[in-house]
This record gives sequence, C-alpha cells and structure tokens, in this order.
Amino acid sequence: MKKKLLIGSLLCLALVDVKAQVYSYDSTVPMPVMELYDKNLMNTYLNTLAATAARREQNYRYYGDKAMEAFDNRDWSHVVSYVNSALATQFYCGTLYYIRGYAYEQLGNLRAAKSDYKAGKKYNCVEAAEALDALKARMKRKK
Repeated sequence: MKKKLLIGSLLCLALVDVKAQVYSYDSTVPMPVMELYDKNLMNTYLNTLAATAARREQNYRYYGDKAMEAFDNRDWSHVVSYVNSALATQFYCGTLYYIRGYAYEQLGNLRAAKSDYKAGKKYNCVEAAEALDALKARMKRKK
C-alpha cells in the first residue's frame, strides 16, 4: 500500500514538474506608467462644473423672480412659462410649484394644479399642502 502511495505521489510531482511551452505572449510586458490623475484636467473639469452650476443658479433666480412678478400681476400664463424655465435649471423649490399650481388652477387646469401642489408639498411648502387639500375638497364637492 505504501508503495502505491509513493508511486502516486511521484506521478503527481512529475506532472507538476512538466514545463509547458512558453509563447511570446505569455511573457510579461512592462505596462507604460502614466499619471492616472491628471491634475490640470481635473481642475479644468471642476472649474467648468462650478461655472455651469453658477450659471444655472443665476438663471433659476432670474426666472424665479420673473415668475413671482408675474404672479403678483396675476399674469397666469407667464407664471407657468417662467416657473417652467426656473425648474428647467434643476433647482427646485416648493413655492415655485405652488405658484405654478395656483396659476394652473386659475387657468382651469385642475389636474396640473393638483400635480404641482403635490410636488410643492413634497418640497415642504405649507401653502401647497393647504391648496392641495382645498382643491381635493372642491373636486370632491363637484362630483
């Protein structure tokens, strides 16, 4: 039994010791070393990103102010237009959703008004939450 075990061990060693044919693609080739973090490129990217964010915020404030001015003047179609432009900057505010919802309600588009009131409520606008409750009650009475 010991003889069979010894022969089996020798066969395993012989199989492990066999050298495979080496191909040219098996050898390691040194990889070129390069700077993975290019500071100038990263700084350029960050500066561009900051400038874009500043421009978007400036547009948000401009259109938000115009929307509030149109709201004060009761110019409902311009309120909707300016709020759309303000929200397109990807800055969000519950008050803007509320005034657009109110404008939609004045224009007779109750479904859009309800949707905007819900969005305003999501952004913690108390006026939007109150207007949503009032609109729901009004719609329920109509039915």
